[in-house]
Amino acid sequence: MGGKNKQRTKGNVRPSSSGRAAEILAREGGVIPGFVGFDTSVSSELSYVPAIHGAEDIDNLVDADFRLVLRKLSKRDGVTRLKAVQDFGSMCQERDAEEVKGVLPYWSRIYCKISVDHDRRIREATQLAFEQLVLKVRRSLAPCLKSLMGHWILSQCDTYSPAASAACQAFKAAFSPAKQPEAISFCKEEILNVLQVILLKETADTLSDPRSVTVEERESKYVRLLTSSLLGVKKLLSLLLQDDRAALEERLSHLVSSTRFWKYGKHKSPQVRGAFFEMVCALCEFTPALVQAEAARLCPAVLLSIDDTDPVVLPPVWEAVLHVVSTIPDCWTHVNAKKGFFPKLWALLKEGGKGMAKALHPNLMPLLSKLPHEVTEPNVDFYSTFFSAMNSGLFSERAVTSSSENAIIVAALVECLRFVILQNTKEEEDQEKIRTMIICQQLLPLLEKALSDSFIQNGPLFFLVTEMLISWEKWAGLHAESEVKDNKVVFERLLADFWEDITLMFVRHVDEEEADPRALEGIAALLKVGSLYLSYVTVTDVGNWRLGGNMRTFVTDDKKTKTDIKHNEKATLTGSLQTQHFEDVVCQLAQLCLVHVNEKQSERHLVFLSLLLRSFHTPTVFSVTKGSVEVSKNPAVHFLHERVLLWLTEKERRDTEHVVEMIFSSLSCCSQQETTRILNHITMMGLEWRIILQITEKACAGDKVLSCCSEWLKGSVLGEQLLGLTEELCKLGSSSRSSTSTSSHSWTLISLVVSQRHNNESLIGEVYLEKIIEKLHATLSETKSLSDAGNTEPLVSFICDVASTFFSSVRECLQLLSAEELLLTVFQLTAQDQTHTHLSDLHVEKLKAVCRTGVQSMVQHCDYEVKEGGFLHSVALWVMKQLLTVPLDIKGLQVLVLAVQSLVETILSVCDQASPILTHFLTLLSPSQTEWTKIRQDLPPQVSKPEHHTWATEVNTEKYTKQQKYTRLQIIIAFTLFIFVHFRSVTDGGLWSLTLDHYIRTNDLANTGDLKKLFGSADSLFPESQSKLNTLQVLCPTLSAQDKETLVTLATAGLMNWQENDNVCCYLAVLQCCLNANTHVDVEIIQAILATVMEWRNSKEDWFLFNSDLSKVTAEQLNLNVEMMRFLSSLVTRYSTVLGGNQWDFLLCAMLAWLETCSENVSSLWNPWVQIFMCENAALIVKLNQFFTSSPPDILEKLPKDLAGEWRDFFVEGIYSLLLRLPVNITDTFPESDEPVFPLVALEALGSALTYIPLQQLTHNSLSARFIADQKTNLPLPLQTLMNTFCPLLPFKARPLQITIYHMLEKVMPQLPEYDGDGDSNKSDDDRDEPCLSPPASLMAILSTCEELCDNILAGVQVGEFAVVQPLSVEYSCILGYLLAWKLLLTFFKSSPSHLRAHYAQYLKRSGHFNKLLLHLFKLMPENPVYPGQGVETKETRTFFTESLSLALPHLACSVYYSTVQDLPAMVRLWWNSQEKRVSAAVEKFTMKYVSPVLSAQEVSSVHSSTQMFDSMTVKARSAAREVIATYSVDDIFIELVIQLPQNYPLGAITVESGRRVGVAVQQWRNWMLQLSTYLTHQNGSIMEGLALWKNNVDKRFEGIEDCMICFSVIHGSNYSLPKKGCRTCKKKFHSACLYKWFTSSNKSTCPLCRETFF
Repeated sequence: MGGKNKQRTKGNVRPSSSGRAAEILAREGGVIPGFVGFDTSVSSELSYVPAIHGAEDIDNLVDADFRLVLRKLSKRDGVTRLKAVQDFGSMCQERDAEEVKGVLPYWSRIYCKISVDHDRRIREATQLAFEQLVLKVRRSLAPCLKSLMGHWILSQCDTYSPAASAACQAFKAAFSPAKQPEAISFCKEEILNVLQVILLKETADTLSDPRSVTVEERESKYVRLLTSSLLGVKKLLSLLLQDDRAALEERLSHLVSSTRFWKYGKHKSPQVRGAFFEMVCALCEFTPALVQAEAARLCPAVLLSIDDTDPVVLPPVWEAVLHVVSTIPDCWTHVNAKKGFFPKLWALLKEGGKGMAKALHPNLMPLLSKLPHEVTEPNVDFYSTFFSAMNSGLFSERAVTSSSENAIIVAALVECLRFVILQNTKEEEDQEKIRTMIICQQLLPLLEKALSDSFIQNGPLFFLVTEMLISWEKWAGLHAESEVKDNKVVFERLLADFWEDITLMFVRHVDEEEADPRALEGIAALLKVGSLYLSYVTVTDVGNWRLGGNMRTFVTDDKKTKTDIKHNEKATLTGSLQTQHFEDVVCQLAQLCLVHVNEKQSERHLVFLSLLLRSFHTPTVFSVTKGSVEVSKNPAVHFLHERVLLWLTEKERRDTEHVVEMIFSSLSCCSQQETTRILNHITMMGLEWRIILQITEKACAGDKVLSCCSEWLKGSVLGEQLLGLTEELCKLGSSSRSSTSTSSHSWTLISLVVSQRHNNESLIGEVYLEKIIEKLHATLSETKSLSDAGNTEPLVSFICDVASTFFSSVRECLQLLSAEELLLTVFQLTAQDQTHTHLSDLHVEKLKAVCRTGVQSMVQHCDYEVKEGGFLHSVALWVMKQLLTVPLDIKGLQVLVLAVQSLVETILSVCDQASPILTHFLTLLSPSQTEWTKIRQDLPPQVSKPEHHTWATEVNTEKYTKQQKYTRLQIIIAFTLFIFVHFRSVTDGGLWSLTLDHYIRTNDLANTGDLKKLFGSADSLFPESQSKLNTLQVLCPTLSAQDKETLVTLATAGLMNWQENDNVCCYLAVLQCCLNANTHVDVEIIQAILATVMEWRNSKEDWFLFNSDLSKVTAEQLNLNVEMMRFLSSLVTRYSTVLGGNQWDFLLCAMLAWLETCSENVSSLWNPWVQIFMCENAALIVKLNQFFTSSPPDILEKLPKDLAGEWRDFFVEGIYSLLLRLPVNITDTFPESDEPVFPLVALEALGSALTYIPLQQLTHNSLSARFIADQKTNLPLPLQTLMNTFCPLLPFKARPLQITIYHMLEKVMPQLPEYDGDGDSNKSDDDRDEPCLSPPASLMAILSTCEELCDNILAGVQVGEFAVVQPLSVEYSCILGYLLAWKLLLTFFKSSPSHLRAHYAQYLKRSGHFNKLLLHLFKLMPENPVYPGQGVETKETRTFFTESLSLALPHLACSVYYSTVQDLPAMVRLWWNSQEKRVSAAVEKFTMKYVSPVLSAQEVSSVHSSTQMFDSMTVKARSAAREVIATYSVDDIFIELVIQLPQNYPLGAITVESGRRVGVAVQQWRNWMLQLSTYLTHQNGSIMEGLALWKNNVDKRFEGIEDCMICFSVIHGSNYSLPKKGCRTCKKKFHSACLYKWFTSSNKSTCPLCRETFF
């Protein structure tokens, strides 16, 4: 393999030497090479030794963190390198400068390597990190500059723009602009060395390692570095000073003289070719002598590459062409122009630059200027070919589809035409031919094509041609500011020829009966531009009415394209054509149009004439159109009367816009008096309103025309006509003088004149405006009466549109009285019920929008005050009138309140809440005391009926509680309703009192002073009847402390002085109300009242109903006991420490006696009063439990001696021996929960009490024994009875009962696994692969029953869909029982030891229950399990998986799923892997989004908080990385394992990665890693449990127990057994389950090792 005597390869004359490797390192890194490796110092971590001499000394200067990052930068993995670079940048930014400077000696080699990395993200991150390094070390970078600068310049030319930008930014951070040339000069030799090596020596295989880099990546990197190197040379030349460039010319000549360099111009990569030509441009610009020396190779390389149309290459190619023809005068001697250059140019121009016109065509005119005469001979043919090719390119496929390309070609074409003509202005024959050819063969054909091509018309052609003609006129001296030129005659003849030829072309197109409309529009557009050419760079008044419309411009790429040939001509070329030929052409065309219109009624010629007159409204033009009769001195007026008005009155004419345009073209030559007279005449001609609308719109088009037409607009003629039109439109049923469309035009006209303003004045006269508004108001106010006669909806809709436009457009519109009246009418229509107004919903919404607009305009645009007769004042009076005098029904009152509320909200949206406008308005809405009475009396009669008591609640809940603050009107209406509900509560009580309570809480009336007005003094509240007592119970929390003390005094006096017939129950109820309202009552009073109650026990024993038949007692007797229970409950919570021993004995004995009465009267629970009796008794038990279990020690010490012991030893047992039977007795007595008499409330109260049952009372209960035949169980008799009694009630259709049973059984579930001992010990392990054990049989029986029902209920629901289950239904109860049963089963499973858990899991797997559960859960869990009631400000979204269980069905389903993935992760993983793709994808998506983050965090935090201690093993956790690190050490053995949780935990497998290990063989190490991975994957438990199992396995291994040679584990991964079954031949032991699988899978009974028969 490489011995010393081995034959050397032929041709290898140099022996192997590390010096060659050092040479390569020096060349690549730019530093003196050393050794790369790890030092030999004794350290806990590996130290990075840089590749330079003296590393032993310098390495100590590098911080340990920096060494780690630098080591990572040499890794192969791209992600690792990227992270390392980012970390390096962060560390440079955060660490001290001295620490960062220690890295500098090693950074150069690393930077030179990673700055050209294949991954562009790494390159960008490298430059960003370099910038941080530069900012930190500053001048200390200088010693390393030469080794860095070459790759730094290379990086600044990176093809990945972010990386190049970052490198430039780092360069700017290191050197100011003034210092950059100095820095480059200092390193110029090194920079050129790096660039030349890449350009002349390197290949794709030398730049990258062929063994580890693919061919594509190697080639990509090579192309990128070639491109960067070529651009780097350009950048180097541009940054160097001239002297430095001269110093480098010799080195550059070596580069340029290389044959390999010139091949880059034909490289297959366009990036390389483009960079090559950019470098050529730089050479021509900065080193012309060098270029001229290489002209023989340079000129063909550049000039013959113009057909390279790649978007990357073409721009630099043409830049290089211009540089070559400018720098090398004899360039055409090296290239045959006519055979090599021009044919490529013609082909390129004919195809429009192949989509690259923006880069190509701006270079054509400079190229023409540099072409020598001998190259272009003969000139006529050359220019003819040149312009013909450009014309062809204008209509190429690319040019006709791109407006920007077309515009560029047109601009270049006209630019070249102008240049050639300016170069040929002599009288010579050849130049005359060139001029004639350009005009006749190029320009005019192009214009003729443009006349019928709207695409070209919309471009810059007409503007550029006009600009060119103006330039010719200046050369001809036709402009006043023009100077006399030598070639004036030439340009005069040139203009004459042009106008003669173009006139013939125009006449030929116009003088046709079927003239092309597009050509006519094109002629008009061209002449319009010529009439008043304005450079659209400086256009300011494109809306000038004399132009007749906006000047057409062209847009490319959302930017205006500049059409000026030279920037300095922008200002001088602004003007108009001055030749007489221009006006003659216009007049001739106008005469032709009149002939065709008069003789042949040609509509298209009429339109063309309108377009002409729009741009040419001069007396000369009108004089040729008036005819032979001299009727008026003004030809425009004559033309208007004799021609235009006749065309306007033609009945068959539908399109009149162009005729209206001619009217205003004529009016531009008229005085203001003539204009007014003519427009008044037109108004009185009886024309259609759409024509009047068009004239009015045109009159408003600009300030100048508006000032000319103002007298007509404000005059009486138009005003009277508009007023008559308004009256006609508002008449219902009258025949309209036009169709529906005409009616629409009429309303548009009314809207225009009403809403249009000029200089804050109305468009028409103020008098007529107010009359129109008055008419609209009158019509709208009569809507109800008119609606009875016919359909008014279109009329209302039109009026709404007009009013909305008027209010939104006209400032201070409501200063008109008629406008305020109109707005008031609109409000009234919105505030009345639609049954009275007969308006549809659509029109009511329109009216509301108009009202909002009007109110906003009123408040916003003027200093409005609420004054008498104004809008808000009138609204307030009208609303009060409606409330006081108009009999409103419920709907009408709601509509009125909403209308006023909307009005107030609109005012608040504009002005402040404390605005005097709002304050004054609300004051007007406040009724007087007498008006309050009227409001109360005028409530509708149906409200007084009891069945409508919920109306008040509905009105306020839906309409008022949405607002945080009430408007005063809302308070008015709310208080009125409150008075009514209070009155009914006092008289009737019951549900009316409950309504009053809800009303007070909903409307937040508890803290207002209005309640006091209802009852006056507290004495009036003292109840004399049950209804008043109910009212007092509602109002008591809102009373003042003084009032409550008064009531306590009255109640105490009544109780202390009770008589035989007194209503003591009422006194107790009042006292209890005050106690519940936290009223202070002296201890002496409480003691006295309790003594009175105890006295009743002796004197009135029958009042207490002990051992009574409740079916025979009265409601009053039950009420008295209820109030006594409530009173005793208050004593427990408030006065427990002042009670004596006898008083506690009375309280506890009475409670237990009442409970016995309840247990004996279950059959009487159909009675609601008996249910209340049981509920209060249960509430008293709850209070006692809370007191004795949660009171602080200092409170318990104040109690009588032995009280707590008596409660615990006697009363608790007595209470729960009775309570435990009650649910069963109730369900036996009332088997149907849907019956109206079912005691659901009593069950709920009993559930609250049973929640506190001690575990001892459950495990040693006194329930009647209940067994099931053939039921297998290991439970003792009381527990089995408990399970058999309550498990069947889990699906009972009574949710309180289901919840109660769940809470009780949840307490005993952790106790049950201990009775199963070691599991299924009755059968041998040889009988099957793994033993299984059933959970409690009674629970599994009910689970199976509910499972079948759930299968039927959810059969039609797909996995991932959310099944909505109706509450209180049979299905709901069934699913709730099913989920609760599983919740109990999972609690049982979690409490089991590891070995039993495996048996139970195997049972669930075999029975199929678990698989069905998971399918059901994904039909019951919502798609978005977000916890309800979250605010916007919540930072983290709360879900059902992050919040405590609420036992709502969706939340319960989520809780069960969370418990399964937490306690049975292996089974969930196994189920998920077995599902079809659609199901598994839905499960994974849901679990990853909502469950995995919570579960992973909990698993990791459980490791943090775990109190479990391991000998010789420590466990740590990393929350952010979802990692758990276990370290096991025994003697000299050290093991570290890293457990990584997947993102979709627990669906994905947990990965176990290798950490450090000492003293363990590789094979054993792998076995242990496999074992831990197996335990974590297949065991149903937490990570800590898996680690404990693995540690136990390793401990057994060290104790000498051999591994099972099938699973290579001491402890079995599922049943946790040890290897017991041994082979008699080889003596090896195996797990029973492993052997079973081996035998069944191999179909043999031989030993896995020795292959002998296994006995």
